[in-house]
Amino acid sequence: MKVVVRNTKVKGKRNKGIKSVAFWLTIAVVLLFAVMSYNSLELQKEKRALEAQQSELQARIQEEQERTEELTERRAYMQTVGYIEEIAREVLGLVYPDEVILRQEE
Repeated sequence: MKVVVRNTKVKGKRNKGIKSVAFWLTIAVVLLFAVMSYNSLELQKEKRALEAQQSELQARIQEEQERTEELTERRAYMQTVGYIEEIAREVLGLVYPDEVILRQEE
């Protein structure tokens, strides 16, 4: 029969070392989780800001497209005889030879 004698001091030190490693590993995981959570919140805030900016820019694009259409229509109108007559009357004060102008007395 063999008698096995165990050294309890060595076993206690080994358990203490494992517990210490587990503790620091847990701390590292918790810190990593906290950093990742913070970064996630910051990214979500930035995403909301960029979405707001995108919708604002889309609205500006729509406004500019409408303005472009108006300018295109005005350009077409400016090439008509009616526009030329309007400018001749208002700016230059021109009239047709057989036209009579009536003015109201003040």
